[in-house]
Amino acid sequence: MSRLATLTISEPDYAVRESALNSICEAFNHHKLPLRLLEPLIPGLSTLEPELLKSSLYILGATQDRTAAETITPFLNHHDPEVREEAARALSEIAKGTEDNAIHNS
Repeated sequence: MSRLATLTISEPDYAVRESALNSICEAFNHHKLPLRLLEPLIPGLSTLEPELLKSSLYILGATQDRTAAETITPFLNHHDPEVREEAARALSEIAKGTEDNAIHNS
């Protein structure tokens, strides 16, 4: 998974980057992935095209890891309204995961 995350940032071919993100998204349909596997995405988020950035924010939110929120929050002010919306959804997903964990742990 880390290799796919790295491809998303380092690969010059848009189609390859998009395919890598799609594969990561598909994995979330079957598994909950930890943020540590997806950390290679974080340094290059600001370099991604809006469509790839939206997918990346979705992925970070799907981890439901509270520490991902600090990476996602700046994108609430992105120039693209769809990126801002996805950032808000990702933060909501993290909050939902935090609430679910609190319920399960009580």
